[in-house]
Amino acid sequence: MKLELILHRDLFLTGENIDVDMELTNNGHTAVDAPILDSPQNAQPVYRLQGPSYTGGLTFNLRDSRRPGGSSAAADTALHRLAPGLMMAGALRLNAIKPIAEPGEYTLSARIEWGGWSAEAAPVKFRVEKAKFLESSLGVDALARSARTLRAVWLADTGAGRLLGESFLYEKRPDLGEVDVAGTRIIRHVDAKASNPFCPWTNFDRSAAMKFWHGWQEGATLLAFSDDEQGTRRFDMGSTKAQLVRPTLMARSGDLEALVLGADGKSLRLARFPAHEGSGSVVAWSTELPEEVKGIRLGIGPESGGSVRVAAAISQSGLRLAVRLIRIGEKSAEVVQPIFVENAFALPESEPAVAIGADGTVHVAVLVASHPGLRSLAIADVTVAANGRPEATLAEAGKVESAVTRAWTVYPATAEGQRLRTWLVRTANGAMLGGPQLAPVAAGGPIGDFLRMSTANYVLAVDANRGPRLVATEF
Repeated sequence: MKLELILHRDLFLTGENIDVDMELTNNGHTAVDAPILDSPQNAQPVYRLQGPSYTGGLTFNLRDSRRPGGSSAAADTALHRLAPGLMMAGALRLNAIKPIAEPGEYTLSARIEWGGWSAEAAPVKFRVEKAKFLESSLGVDALARSARTLRAVWLADTGAGRLLGESFLYEKRPDLGEVDVAGTRIIRHVDAKASNPFCPWTNFDRSAAMKFWHGWQEGATLLAFSDDEQGTRRFDMGSTKAQLVRPTLMARSGDLEALVLGADGKSLRLARFPAHEGSGSVVAWSTELPEEVKGIRLGIGPESGGSVRVAAAISQSGLRLAVRLIRIGEKSAEVVQPIFVENAFALPESEPAVAIGADGTVHVAVLVASHPGLRSLAIADVTVAANGRPEATLAEAGKVESAVTRAWTVYPATAEGQRLRTWLVRTANGAMLGGPQLAPVAAGGPIGDFLRMSTANYVLAVDANRGPRLVATEF
């Protein structure tokens, strides 16, 4: 009998899941009964873990780890009949059974003794690095069935340098706002100047995609990396003050598109990273806007409606708020005439919400101030029908104690549920408040993103020690 432990990498970060695969092969000539490797009722295999968290070494099995003092009777053991030449597989989430909190080098081994035979796996070694998680953002399969599976791409500093990675999050109970961390992975080492990590949004199930893009910034350079390529693509944004418009988008073809707002706040360029390797990046088009942009967001409609892409740009025009739609084409952009909202003032770092219907109707919502003091809030709603007819309304949204310094407005990222917008603000006194009642939000760390799903709202909080977590709000 041959027993193997398999680690798919040898470097993990503190707080990260450490998943171990197991394989037991019958290399003999007769069938044998073998304990099912990952059954929680089995006392075999027996594992030994050694490292900084367990300096004297620790021996354990799955049954006793879950049921201390449980019976060791053979009748309790779940068995599998393993014919000659066949293999049985299992999996173990090591840190869920035995916490690994201290950084350093670890060794894990395993042994089975059963029914007159034995098998011992060669030890596997891995290293755990202390991580300081810096920032994170979400990648979503918007409007798709897979929208409940989310990706949080992050940057973290470790003793081995700065790393780009991602955590896989799953909305387990939409009605209760329950989210599980399904796994994490380190994507690659990046430069110490790396910032603003991103993962493109799609409007289809990403598991069917040709590419798996991730990206980040280094000063004025935008970098993109796909798992199927060796090299890194680059795009010169022109200035460290240029802004990457959220979110980046990936087409079903695998092309990555990134909209860049210039340092002057008026120039827009669409950078395209073609799916085929070695093609670098290209400027698909560029255009100029008549006024400085105070807030901007990119939206994409469903595939059934042609995957229409529209950016909503917010600017101030005297005592009026101007909302401009930029309709994005393959080689050009159409800047639509502005829709004005009277007696509305743009908030600092205010990101609007954009939703596009299958018929091409565009909905934009943005939290604004109804007074220059930026404490009396209102929600501006703009609808541009498929025939081009615009409508704009303004409704009160409460008052905050100190001026708003950052604002997010979002529509649901899912196809389910009503098209209800909601909002979140950060104020000068450090308060985080959201929703129609401006309820307080306790995130437990800096907020990297804000998301509405079918029924629940979440903030993406970055825990410096544990990484990104989706925290359900109370509104």
